[in-house]
Amino acid sequence: MIKTMSSFLKIKNHASTSNIDYEKLPLVDLHAPKALSLRNRTRTATSNDSLVQNLEDAKTILELAGLCVNLSVENIIHAREKYMVETPPYNKTVPSLQNSDGGMRQKGGRRPHYSHLFVLDDTLIFQSSCCLPLKVIAASLDGNPVSGRVLFARHSEEGGGKLAYEFQGKGTEIIIDLQRGESSRAQRHIFRKM
Repeated sequence: MIKTMSSFLKIKNHASTSNIDYEKLPLVDLHAPKALSLRNRTRTATSNDSLVQNLEDAKTILELAGLCVNLSVENIIHAREKYMVETPPYNKTVPSLQNSDGGMRQKGGRRPHYSHLFVLDDTLIFQSSCCLPLKVIAASLDGNPVSGRVLFARHSEEGGGKLAYEFQGKGTEIIIDLQRGESSRAQRHIFRKM
């Protein structure tokens, strides 16, 4: 468990995010069946170089979202559980996102892959990166509806998908369903004891 992040993370340019409306998200379907993966993945530990690259990428995205960050591994909360679920149609497709700018280009062929959460006084910041466009499609905070807003969302062939999403409120458990690309499945992230 980490302490409140107000000393680690603060809004650098509130004007850049204050005009974005909060939206009430659909509740996650707790009865949604887990999706069976047909791919055989080998679980390998993330290399130190990859961890450093992920941290640098995360810091860059938060700065582009207008957040001033003192980012370290101790300040990041990882999901207690993460798996794919079948999802109902939400009638919301992943928006066509603008191309990344030159500062977002990744060195080498590897695109950062991570998902984590930051806890502020009355705010939760979810951040994710992978190869595909990303969108939060459902969430619940302690089993209740929650509102949130996109702080940063972008996708490019070179940099992959980037997302920083702010949730209102605080609690002991948040469940987030994340859509990747146009998949009919969602990646469910469960964060507990925040």
